Amino acid sequence: MEGQAPVNVEGQQYVEAKSYVMLEICLAHPLIPKRPAEELARRVAEYIPPRPLFPKRTDGAVRSVEDFQNQVASVANLILDEFRDQFGDDFKPDDTETSEAMESRRQKLIYELNSSGKYFAFKEQLKHAVVKIVREKYLRTSTFEDRQELQTFLSELYVYLIDQMHVALGKVLALEDQPPIPEPLTDSAQLKHFAREAEVNDNYELATKYYQERIARNKNDPSHWFDYGTFCLYINDITKAEECFKECIAIDQKHLHGLLLYGVVCTLQQRHEAAETFFEAATCVDPKSILAWTMLGLFYDAVNNEIGAEMAYLEANKLNQSKAVAIARASREDEQAKEREARGQEAEEKGEADGSHAGDQGGLAPPQQPHPDIKQPSPPGSDKPPTSARSGGQRSMSDRRQSATRRSASRIKSDSSMSRPGSHHKVGSQRGSPQPHEETEEQPPREPTPVPACSIYMHAIEWLLEVKAIPFTERALAHELLSPVGGPTSMYHIAFARLKLQKKETTDAEESLNEALQFDYQNPDAWALMGHVKYMIGDTENAKDCYERTISFLHDASEMHSIYLRLASIYLQDQRFQDAKNVFLMACKKSASCVSWLGVGIACYRLNELGEAEDALSEANILNNADPEVWAYLSLVCLKTGRQLEAEQAYKYAIKLNLQDTDLLNEIQSVQQQVGFGNPEF
Repeated sequence: MEGQAPVNVEGQQYVEAKSYVMLEICLAHPLIPKRPAEELARRVAEYIPPRPLFPKRTDGAVRSVEDFQNQVASVANLILDEFRDQFGDDFKPDDTETSEAMESRRQKLIYELNSSGKYFAFKEQLKHAVVKIVREKYLRTSTFEDRQELQTFLSELYVYLIDQMHVALGKVLALEDQPPIPEPLTDSAQLKHFAREAEVNDNYELATKYYQERIARNKNDPSHWFDYGTFCLYINDITKAEECFKECIAIDQKHLHGLLLYGVVCTLQQRHEAAETFFEAATCVDPKSILAWTMLGLFYDAVNNEIGAEMAYLEANKLNQSKAVAIARASREDEQAKEREARGQEAEEKGEADGSHAGDQGGLAPPQQPHPDIKQPSPPGSDKPPTSARSGGQRSMSDRRQSATRRSASRIKSDSSMSRPGSHHKVGSQRGSPQPHEETEEQPPREPTPVPACSIYMHAIEWLLEVKAIPFTERALAHELLSPVGGPTSMYHIAFARLKLQKKETTDAEESLNEALQFDYQNPDAWALMGHVKYMIGDTENAKDCYERTISFLHDASEMHSIYLRLASIYLQDQRFQDAKNVFLMACKKSASCVSWLGVGIACYRLNELGEAEDALSEANILNNADPEVWAYLSLVCLKTGRQLEAEQAYKYAIKLNLQDTDLLNEIQSVQQQVGFGNPEF
């Protein structure tokens, strides 16, 4: 037909076969060069200047005078110890001291100091402090040319040193012996645990107190600032969270998680240029971090930079695949090592068995009867033609060699088949079998490429849920839903439910958990979260069933402490005090806190186990002495055991700390009226 384009016959066959060609282009130099790590570090330092770890040492005049006073106090204490060692037994309370006795003791002390060399040691100890005062306060570093000027300076220096000596001795003698300050009973990890516990119980004021106490104990620890910043991000205090992450990065300019979360805060504040700097700095701090590259891709998604997002996700997927390959290789090497060890043990056992069998045959053993169905070889001198002993020995040796060769060949074949599970060796390809038509051995098939355990987005989701970065978590969940590695799996629905719980959207969380249980009905995390949903909406009966099911599983949920506390509190409400005590004790064994010990104390008090109740409440009071409920129950225990003074003191502290539980307060007042004491107003 006219006007119709000619058909390319050669190309038509490729079209029909749906063939395609992939071209991979590698550039020698990038079209858009990546910012170097030095530039990113400089930009980060411009936004947040690094803080010096230690303040600069200043040797000024004030510091030199303080050093002199400290040295005088130290020497005075040493002289006082020496005096007590020599004349401590001579003093009696009723004896009157004469001036002659005092002068005698002074001369003896000076003599002892001079003869023992201690006087010279004390003088050397003070010499460096005096030289520092001359250099720093009087600015004298050269020799005096005029003798009169030297004498004037020495007189002035002597008067000044005497005055400072009196000041130092006055400070030493004015202070009485004070007991040392005890070390805190809780460490940083325990305070973080208490803060997370208060956070789960929606007691944000108490959680803030614990986070701030961690910072007060060590302001130079970046993790303390980071944890407080994540809490501020959770309660939507963006300004305070930004300050916390600033302090974290100022202390440690290479704090990976601090850089990422400061980038998140900048994104929330629409400061995209600064956010990009911190996300890229995180990828330079740890170039092999899947989390850093995924977070950079999520940021580029937020600012509609599709090329940058594709580049970041591609790098994160490469790292995720490399991690899967490394894990598979390590697992394969462990299996091969176990197989070699098992084969070595089998060979040793077989060698021992052969040796014991040979030893048995060397003794006087009864001759074995031949099997009736099997024809046994005739001994020498029978119907067979006679042969020499040498030829018979050579034939038996050759038979043993051939059997050993066959055993070793079969062992080599089994070893090769075990080490290469995907390979199938043909019989004709074995060495020793004639193969006229096949000259090369068949190559084993290529092992399948390992698949990552989870997608790059799930890596980011787990961390984002931990640090409460809700907007980025929603974006990562959307990518996980469309990911070929991820999708609507049980992990996805559980992560989605955790996000909804952080946003207090219990209805959506319950629907997502029902979907997760359709995938995996025995997932302890899904049942634990379902229990939290039921507990938050007030359905304690179903919450109790979910918590009991979670505890009954072989594997624990990822966070068991809140499960123990809430289940035990439900038992207390149902007046199942023994079950409540057992569950609270499980929480104390796993990770003790004031709330867990308080629960044990309440359960023991309701069971009338007053001794155990007092011990548990004392433990709770040690961990947190500002809990009014602990003081209230201590007052009840003291009222029941007849201790009036302790009962009144505990009641005073409960009222002072503003006890809010009216039922508990009424119970205390009722018991006070029964026993007739416990309230100072009586």
